Amino acid sequence: MTNQQIAQQGLEANQVLDNPVYQKAMASLKEEIVRQWKECPVRDKEGQLLLLQLAKLADKFDGILRGMLESGKLAQHQIDLDSVRNESTLRRMIRKAA
Repeated sequence: MTNQQIAQQGLEANQVLDNPVYQKAMASLKEEIVRQWKECPVRDKEGQLLLLQLAKLADKFDGILRGMLESGKLAQHQIDLDSVRNESTLRRMIRKAA
């Protein structure tokens, strides 16, 4: 992927993470997992294990989106740096004077 594509992906991940509906859905999912885990009988090892896996999956999904956001920020920073480096000397002097 190019830096431009990674930066775009980061912007889209940010839109998802900042979306109130997504935030509410993830919070509801995590609360439901904890509620079901508390209600799970102690002897139900398989049920507890499945709920733990579900909790880890929810965290992993959220982490992947946050990773895409951070990668996008880094790619955008690299794009900005490259554009400054490619700027002509005359143009740079005009920009700094303004």
